[in-house]
Amino acid sequence: MVIKFQTSEKSNGNKGSSSALTNYLEKEDLELENQAFEKGELPMPRKGFFSHQSDGLMRDEVINAIDNNKKSLGKNDAKFYSVVIAPSEKEQRHLLKIVTGKETTSISNLNKNELSKYEDSLKDYTKQVMNEYAKHFNRNGLQSADQLMYFGKIEHQRKYSGLDTEVQKGNEKSGVIKSGLNSHVHIIVSRKDLDQKFKLSPLITTREKFDRNLFNIKGERVFDQQFAYNRSLNEKVEYRIQASKEPILKASELLKSTEAEKTKIQQSIIDKYDSRNGYTEQSKEVSKSLNLEISKNNNELELKL
Repeated sequence: MVIKFQTSEKSNGNKGSSSALTNYLEKEDLELENQAFEKGELPMPRKGFFSHQSDGLMRDEVINAIDNNKKSLGKNDAKFYSVVIAPSEKEQRHLLKIVTGKETTSISNLNKNELSKYEDSLKDYTKQVMNEYAKHFNRNGLQSADQLMYFGKIEHQRKYSGLDTEVQKGNEKSGVIKSGLNSHVHIIVSRKDLDQKFKLSPLITTREKFDRNLFNIKGERVFDQQFAYNRSLNEKVEYRIQASKEPILKASELLKSTEAEKTKIQQSIIDKYDSRNGYTEQSKEVSKSLNLEISKNNNELELKL
C-alpha cells in the first residue's frame, strides 16, 4: 500500500482553483468515451466522483465545492491537497478474490456487477482511511471524515512515463498502458473542514501535528482489518522505509536460507524503524477495529463498525 500526499502541479501548486486537477482526473472517463465513439457506440455515463456522503458527483460540483471552501485562506495559502491511495497488485488480487470470488490479474475479466462491487469496496476503504486522516490531526472537535470536504475518483489504468525503467531501457514506450492490476484512488481534499473551522495540512513538517509515515502505517492496518488481509513483514511500511536505509542488513536477509531466519531479520528491521521514530504498537493502532463479514452465498462484503 502506498498513500501519497501532493500539491497539484495542475493548479499553481494548489493555491488557486481545483478546476485543472479535477479536469485531469476525468482523463480515464474521456478515454473510454473516445473508444466508444470510435467503435460507433454510445459511451457509458460517467461514474463521477464520490464524497464521504454521496456518489456520482459531477466535475462542476466538485470544483464549486472545493473552490468555495476557503474561509480565512489567503492568496498564497494552499486551498486543497491531492492524495493518492494505491494498493499493491497483491492487495488488489486479495480484494478481488473477496468481493468477486475470482482470481484475476486484470479488471477486464470482470463483468459489470463484479466491477461495481470491487469499486464499492475501494470506496469503503477510502472512507475508512479518511476517517483516520481526520483523527490523525489530533484536533479537538474533529473526529471523522464526515466533517471533511473531500472527493474521490477511482482509476484502473497507469501508463508508462519517461521516468519508468522500462521506458529508459527501451523496452516500453511512454504513454503505453501498463499491464496487470493498477487500480488506485485519487482524492482532492479541502484545506478547510466542512464547517471551515480548521486549517488542515497533511504536508506540515511538524510530526506531532500530522505524521505522514504513521498515517501510512494506519492506512495499511485499516486495509488488513477491513479485508482480512494477512500482511507479510516485508510488505509493511515500516520495513520498506527502514530496509532502504539498511542495505547491509537487507542483503543479509536475502542470503538466509530459511523463512524463520528471514523473518527474524525482517522483524529486526521493523523494530529499528519503530525505535528510530518512537512508535509503539499502541501508537500504530487504528481508531476503530473493523469486523468483516463475507456472505458465502454471494461474496458480498459487509462492514460492521
